[in-house]
Amino acid sequence: MSNLIFFVTVTSLFAVFMVQAALPPSEFGPQIQALQGNLHSLCISQSGTDEASIANVINGVFIDEPKIKFYMKCLFTEAKVINEHGDFNGERITQLLPDKIKKESLVVINGCIAKINDIANLEDKTFSFFKCYHNENPNLFIFF
Repeated sequence: MSNLIFFVTVTSLFAVFMVQAALPPSEFGPQIQALQGNLHSLCISQSGTDEASIANVINGVFIDEPKIKFYMKCLFTEAKVINEHGDFNGERITQLLPDKIKKESLVVINGCIAKINDIANLEDKTFSFFKCYHNENPNLFIFF
């Protein structure tokens, strides 16, 4: 009986941790929706990553792999969220965020920027940022 209870407990916990909720694209807001298609195509082309790798990130699976890291860097640099020196553009971030989640997102974003700010390599920095952002609140996570 104790094995059954253990199994049910572990299975339940696993199910809870496997539920990853990213913000649906329909709620990205007009600023991000306007950029989404062009950035996605451009950054896939430049990085060589694939839709499966992008789906992994959306679902909270962060595999430290050069192509997806380049894709993340591409999204942020092309959207002018981060510059070539690794400095985040707070004004641009605020512009892009949907009003519905702006206040809560900025708290998470600023916390993540503080955690990863000393990372010099842009691919590593953007990868660490996205991972932090997702881990802090997957319901606010925006990725495409």
